[in-house]
Amino acid sequence: MPNHNSEALNPFLLMGPVLLAAFLFSWSIFHTDLSKREAREGVPIVNMMRGGNLWLPQINPQQLRTKPPLFYWSGLLSSRVLGGVDEVSLRIPSVLAGMGTVFLTTFLGMRQFSPVIGCLAGLIIATCWRFAYLGSHARIDMLFTFFITLAFVSLWEMVSSDKQNSWLRWVAGIAIGLAVLTKGPLGWLFPLLAIFIFSRVSKNFNVPWAHLLLLPIGMAGLWLVFGLVDGGKDFATMIHQETVGRVSGNAAIQIHRKPFYYYIPQILGGMAPWSLFLPFAIWHGVKHLRHNIPWKFCTVGLATLFIFLSFFSGKRGDYLLPLYPMGAVILAVFFSRFDNPDSEIKLGMSIPTSIVMGIMTLLSLALALGALLPELNFNSFSSFLNSRDRWMAQLLYDKHRPAGLFLAIGAGGMLIFSQYLRKALHKFSGLKVTGLIAGWAFLLYLAVHGPTARIVNEYSSFRPFAEKIKEVSENRPLFNHGKAREDLLYYLDLPVKNATQKSLLPDALLIIKKEHSSTWLNNNPEYKIILEMNASFEPYQLIGKP
Repeated sequence: MPNHNSEALNPFLLMGPVLLAAFLFSWSIFHTDLSKREAREGVPIVNMMRGGNLWLPQINPQQLRTKPPLFYWSGLLSSRVLGGVDEVSLRIPSVLAGMGTVFLTTFLGMRQFSPVIGCLAGLIIATCWRFAYLGSHARIDMLFTFFITLAFVSLWEMVSSDKQNSWLRWVAGIAIGLAVLTKGPLGWLFPLLAIFIFSRVSKNFNVPWAHLLLLPIGMAGLWLVFGLVDGGKDFATMIHQETVGRVSGNAAIQIHRKPFYYYIPQILGGMAPWSLFLPFAIWHGVKHLRHNIPWKFCTVGLATLFIFLSFFSGKRGDYLLPLYPMGAVILAVFFSRFDNPDSEIKLGMSIPTSIVMGIMTLLSLALALGALLPELNFNSFSSFLNSRDRWMAQLLYDKHRPAGLFLAIGAGGMLIFSQYLRKALHKFSGLKVTGLIAGWAFLLYLAVHGPTARIVNEYSSFRPFAEKIKEVSENRPLFNHGKAREDLLYYLDLPVKNATQKSLLPDALLIIKKEHSSTWLNNNPEYKIILEMNASFEPYQLIGKP
């Protein structure tokens, strides 16, 4: 029988991380237009809102979205409640799912260990970089993570409290089914594989296999039946490509091919700044907590998804999000043991904490230089950034640098955080170290996801360009050269066909990247530039016959 914490849940510690997450995630949804990937999920919701097929998310009548419908249903529901589809209504499901995942992570830590550890786990996951980002964007991953986490928490509660015949087995099975309806077979394979492995290493963990197998299959099967009835051969082809084709690496679908070790830097970046502590936390746990059933439960879940996904050729950092709750609990246990440290924990805390303090010092220096230097060339020292990030950093520095006093206050604040963190480290206070890092990350995210994101949006959003196209097009047919950007299509909200020189109508207008337009204009001298998108790293043009 797994260990079970009978200590009463502390409502203040339980809800504290949730309230922090609610503010952080909801703060971010108002500052930017939809990104390319967000618009990819938004276009099918617009089509559903206008009476399109509810069972088959569609980018257009000829192109199915290659994902199940649950996320789109959630966006449709929030859009109907708010009175229309917009950036806020599309992002609300991710905000709620992110808050729910923080709640479940806090709850799991409390039930497995203690109220304090649960609260620390909630603070940690809420302030992981990628989690905070995806918790405020219209992407499928956060809703998927919520259902996966709900399944794990339900199974832990059912078995650890010896409630074999309780309703929790139904909750776990339905949660896995909803995960499948959000993102496909991974929502079924990952939790079942992790639970199977854990049931082998913990013999008394009795799993309700019938509920976990049959409920998801029944729920997914019902959707497949309706999809086949409405979508026919196109739907069947899409399902085959997204299951068999994705596993086998079929060239017919877009697979982000990455090497086996790709997820190592991805988890370090995605769970930053807490990922600095994760290797030490896992190593300490393997040496001292490997017989602790709750710790083993979280570790098996984290390791299973990480290793499982590493074997697939197609990889994205967002795919790791469902392991964050387990990683947060593991980290919280490690921080809680710093109050009575041995030499191993001291080393495991001092090295990553010193790195965090070094980052704070570097940020303080950067803010101070920004206050003192009127000109700075980012290309000379920022080769580690990609060209787009260097361009944007230079633009922000040249045109939108805050006042010197504000930068000086920020530099001083970084140094204050660093000094308090040093004191907490010397006092062996894991609670204070966690609180200070979480507070520092929280303030950084507020700045990055708020005023900084608003400024960046001015130079990256396709909304102004789309609105100008609608003004000048005057019902002329629109074509696109190459693959159309989803955010441009979303804000344009007009039929756009893929273009070839033979397919263009005499009065047609062509949307084309600026880098490709010179060739087209040379081959078609009757075409002229009508509009140009200047406020973007990758500018587009609208060309046509005057």
